[in-house]
Order: sequence, then C-alpha cells, then structure tokens
Amino acid sequence: MDLPTDRNHDAEDVRERWRDSLAHAAASAYRRASADEMPTEARRVRWRLDARSAVSVALLAAVVAVVGWAVVAGAPGAAAPAATAVPSVSSAPTVQTAQPAQVIVHVAGHVVSPGLVSLAAGDRVADAIDAAGGPLDDADLSAVNLARVAQDGEQILVPAVGEQADSGGGPVRLATATADDLEQLPGIGPVLAARIVQDREENGPFVSVEDLTRVSGIGESLVGQLDGLVVP
Repeated sequence: MDLPTDRNHDAEDVRERWRDSLAHAAASAYRRASADEMPTEARRVRWRLDARSAVSVALLAAVVAVVGWAVVAGAPGAAAPAATAVPSVSSAPTVQTAQPAQVIVHVAGHVVSPGLVSLAAGDRVADAIDAAGGPLDDADLSAVNLARVAQDGEQILVPAVGEQADSGGGPVRLATATADDLEQLPGIGPVLAARIVQDREENGPFVSVEDLTRVSGIGESLVGQLDGLVVP
C-alpha cells in the first residue's frame, strides 16, 4: 500500500513551500530595511557634503574679505584723512604798550586862534600851529622848530618877525629859545646853546629848569646861575 509514501511527499512539499516563504519574507524584509537605510545614509552623506561646502564657502569669503581690505588699504587714495589743522592759540595775553590817543598843547603868540589845541600822538609843532588857525602874516616861523614832535602839556610860542621868542626882557623860555637867545645867558656859549636846542628837539621840552642837567656839560652849579633867567 502506497499511502505512507504519498504522505511523506506531501510533508516534504509543505516544508519546501515554508522554506520558500521564509526566504521570500527574509528577502523582502532585507529589501525594505535596505530601502529605509539608503535615504538615511544618503542624507548623512548629503549633510556631510553640505557642511563641508559651507565651511569652504566661509573660508573663501574670509580670504576674499582680507585680500580686498589689503588692496583697499594699500591704494594711494585710501589713506586715512589728515586731521584738520587747528590754529594754535597762544594762552599768553598780548601785552600792548598803552600810548596816549592825543596830546594837548598851548599855542601862543602870532597865530590866528591862540589857545589849547588837541593833537594826535606823534603830531608835530607845525600841526599844532595849523590847529590854532595857522600863523599870522607877521609870524616868524623860522624861529620855531616846525618839525619837532609836540609834547603833551607844552607851550608853543610863535614870535613876530624881528621879535625874540621871549620879548619884554623877561626870562628866556627854554621851550622856544633859539641858540642865539641862549647864548645871552651867563655861562652858556655857542656849544652849550647848540646842545640845549638839540636835546630839546630829540627828547622833548624841559619840564623844569633842573632838566637842563640832562644836557652834557651843564651841572647843578650852572643851573643855579640861571635861576630866574630862564623858565621851561
């Protein structure tokens, strides 16, 4: 009877189908697993590539920036702007010598309007006479030093022609006396008379008779002899 043999054959066929099913299932599972892993691995590779690219791009940008800055900094026209020069201001105040704005003199004698006149500092005797209206027709301007600088507070006497600077036989006026007038005084010869006139022209009028001692050759003794004979 052949029944056991058929049963064995059927059992073997079942086992063969189970093996095929298991192999197919295993193959399908492997393919699914491989299919799931591939995108992940691809993503990992792609991420690594993107990170490397980003680092490379950043390094390249840094190099370009450094090179560009060096080129711009080294260009002739790229030099730093020069600081604006600020005028130096001295802290020390400027000291200015005070000078009188004007001088006042007394113009007397043969002028149109004798009296006090105001002059600018540095004006001369001629300016003072003009300020007094000018000389009269009989005025002797040769007896007056017109070029002398007028001094504040002095008197300028303009005599008439043929008249001494100090008429009337009174004391000789040092401010207007000529060398000839001074020679009439005791102890004053041509040399001292010339020195007195020169000193008066260079240094201004004598404020007092004692100022004659500033003239070389005149001492206290001679000044004492002139007491009452001369006035400033």
